[in-house]
Amino acid sequence: MAYFLLDLLALGCINAIMVVGLNLQYGYAGVLNFTYYTFVALGAYVAAVTTMGAPPTNFGVEHYALQWALPWPVGLLLAGTAAAVAGLLMLLLTIRRLRSDYLAIVTVSVGFIVWNFITNYIPLFDGSNGIFGIPYILNGAGVDEPTYTAEILAIAAMILAGCLWVSWRIFRSPFGRVLRAVREDEIVAESFGKDTRAAKIWVFVIGSFMAGVAGGLLAFYLTAWSPAAFLPEESFILFAALVIGGSGNYWGALVGAFVIIELLSEISRYLPSFGHASVIGAGRAILIGVVLILILQFRPEGMLPERRLRWYRARALPTGPAQGAPPAGTGALTAAPLDPSMGAGGMPATGEYRSAGARDRLRAIFRRDLG
Repeated sequence: MAYFLLDLLALGCINAIMVVGLNLQYGYAGVLNFTYYTFVALGAYVAAVTTMGAPPTNFGVEHYALQWALPWPVGLLLAGTAAAVAGLLMLLLTIRRLRSDYLAIVTVSVGFIVWNFITNYIPLFDGSNGIFGIPYILNGAGVDEPTYTAEILAIAAMILAGCLWVSWRIFRSPFGRVLRAVREDEIVAESFGKDTRAAKIWVFVIGSFMAGVAGGLLAFYLTAWSPAAFLPEESFILFAALVIGGSGNYWGALVGAFVIIELLSEISRYLPSFGHASVIGAGRAILIGVVLILILQFRPEGMLPERRLRWYRARALPTGPAQGAPPAGTGALTAAPLDPSMGAGGMPATGEYRSAGARDRLRAIFRRDLG
């Protein structure tokens, strides 16, 4: 039972690092990255090939690049750096000509390209066979599994605490307010003189770095990695965890990672099998999908809504004439009362601040944080 709990907590912390990084990209800046798990896979591969050394003959692995034998902290840092560089290159090549919805399609295309390239180019990471026999990063091969799991849990918990601190600092910083402005209305944010492209690039790179570090930790823990480990379903589960937990809230990302990925996904792995082996996996995906639909229907803000969403909803919008408005009959232009539930252009407001218009939303965002 103790080993079972250690395993759940270790995987939960690793998955939480992924969801926190995804929250930076989607929850803060509104950048849809449907291939987020590809950056996790890149980090896993880089961490493995930079720390394993020569291929272990007892596992039959014959082909993979680099074959370095660096210390595991260096390999973990290189894993995050490789994922961040990959994210930077992808955005530099696409962000100037594509808006967010088309950029999301590009991420899907990049994911398919990377997956097929890794699967078919054997000298890189041994193709579809993957990399096996990744050595334990602490105490060598003589340590038992519960002890090694506890060690991975301690490392993952410390890294998760650092990622949460970075996310908290970004949220409360002027850079974080720019990101939320980009998410609400990028065009209006540019009209305020904000460099929206640079903001999206930076937050994408930071989120990709967290994905790579989480992938490296996961490879060290599982001691193996292959193309079967980063299918499109994995990115869907991360998005489901973020949306259910609360997009835009780092605590919501943490809760979503543990509640959705662990309670609904990992625990089902230990249930008695019945029927075909694929029944449990399919049922797990169906259950997550049903929970996601119910959350979107009855609580679209998630289990822990973004903190400023609650704060701005608590403020009553004025319904009378604005202070300093010209008296009626003077011929001056006056604004008709606006529905707080409507956004700019008469479309329903779906973002953080359901204020009268885009300019009011951006003024609210750039206002100094009040708590």
